[in-house]
Order: sequence, then C-alpha cells, then structure tokens
Amino acid sequence: MVQNIKMKTETLKKTFEQLKEIDNIVGNLYAKNPKLRDGKFGYAYNKFYTKNIKPILDEVNEEITDCRIENAMTDPTTKELLYDSSRGPEQKLFKYTKEGLKKFNDEVRKITKKYDAKEVEIIPNFTTDIPEMFDEEKAELKGCLIK
Repeated sequence: MVQNIKMKTETLKKTFEQLKEIDNIVGNLYAKNPKLRDGKFGYAYNKFYTKNIKPILDEVNEEITDCRIENAMTDPTTKELLYDSSRGPEQKLFKYTKEGLKKFNDEVRKITKKYDAKEVEIIPNFTTDIPEMFDEEKAELKGCLIK
C-alpha cells in the first residue's frame, strides 16, 4: 500500500518593505565590494531579485505610470497629453497643474503604502558565498540568501 505523505514545508513571507530593505543591504554590500556582483553571491542575489522583488516592483511601476498619466495635463481640444520639453526631446515629462501634481503625489503615497504592507511568499536562493556583514544584515538575509 502506497501512502501519500505530505511534507510540511515552512514558507517564509516578507513584506515588500522588507524586500526593499534586503535590496538596500545588498546594494551597500556591492558598494563596499563591487566584485561581489560577479561572484556566487551576486548570481544568487540576482536570481532572488528576479523571482521575488522585480515582479512586485513592476506592478508598482505600472500603477504609478497609470496614475501619472491620469493626473497629467491634456490639451483641451485634442485631449493629447502635454509634455514639458525643457529637458529635451529624449525625456518626456508630463506637465501637471498644481492640483494635478498634488493628487499624483498623494496617490503615489497610497500606492507605496499599499505595496509596502503587501506580504509575499519568498522563493529563496541560497548561497554559501557570504560576504562580511553586520549581524543585523545577516538576520535580514536569513531565509532568503542565507540558510
């Protein structure tokens, strides 16, 4: 007789705000030692970032882009979005009224707050190539990059 045995695996969940802190820690490690980026640690972090942080960051950016467009000024007759051309043709920055910019900033704060509190299940990518760091930094990376 064959039995299906379900192994209970503990999943680690982090908020997006915690994931941004992990990204900040790794960025500081890279600043101290740029060679980390090209080694095993950098490879592991890149995979971790791609699986866990980038999808949420893409969602946030899409919402902010939609919000930016929604609050931008438009030409009254053509309804075309208006751009600030003072920075050159390669940088398309929308024009805003004072009220539109305030509303945009308020909405971005709401989006940021919503996503910072969003809890996601982590897909870890462990590495044995651990650089020198503070204990607090190690604690943040535990379960994500460090076993």
